Amino acid sequence: MSVGLIIYPYFLVLEPNSAEPAAVPDTRCTFRMLRADDVDEVVRVFAGHITPQKFVELLSRAECLGVFYDGKLAGYTWAQLDNVPIPAGLGQAVFELQPHEAYLFDMYVASPYRGLRLAGFLRRSMQSELVRRGRTCFYSLTLAFNRAARRFKSRLGARELELRIQLGLHLASLPGCDLRLWRRQPHLRSVGVRRIPAVKATSCA
Repeated sequence: MSVGLIIYPYFLVLEPNSAEPAAVPDTRCTFRMLRADDVDEVVRVFAGHITPQKFVELLSRAECLGVFYDGKLAGYTWAQLDNVPIPAGLGQAVFELQPHEAYLFDMYVASPYRGLRLAGFLRRSMQSELVRRGRTCFYSLTLAFNRAARRFKSRLGARELELRIQLGLHLASLPGCDLRLWRRQPHLRSVGVRRIPAVKATSCA
């Protein structure tokens, strides 16, 4: 078994409210929510990025919006409505969401469609759908060293409100922790330090 230290610094980000979707860059673009029966197409287009099991599992607790180009799936993004999770936190939450809030995650555009500026339109379209349902405040997470993601969100007008770090070991039997390094106004409902409990070992038959 490999043993190593997990050090995962990340930002909690407040994304701007976009009630109206931006005009799509091309009339060949359409958007719709993805369903479980889209799993084969999702896995075919995004092979190596998501598995059938992961897609169906995510749909049980989150919502997925797809963008189509000439009728073909080109990208997707997700929204979770119950909490903002700790990265790899085994279900632990940084904080619970209120009825007007949503957590946006896993924006992905297939390589043949990159350069068409689909990511920003996909994000705004997801926000527009959520605003229609009364969700008007949006959060996301960004790995501190992911400069491309930070630039993308900055162009959208997002604000980094809190820097946190997740610490642990590559041993499921040992606990870890998630702690705040700094924050700015408006303060989020996160705690300064949250313990990530160890995973109980399971026996093999």
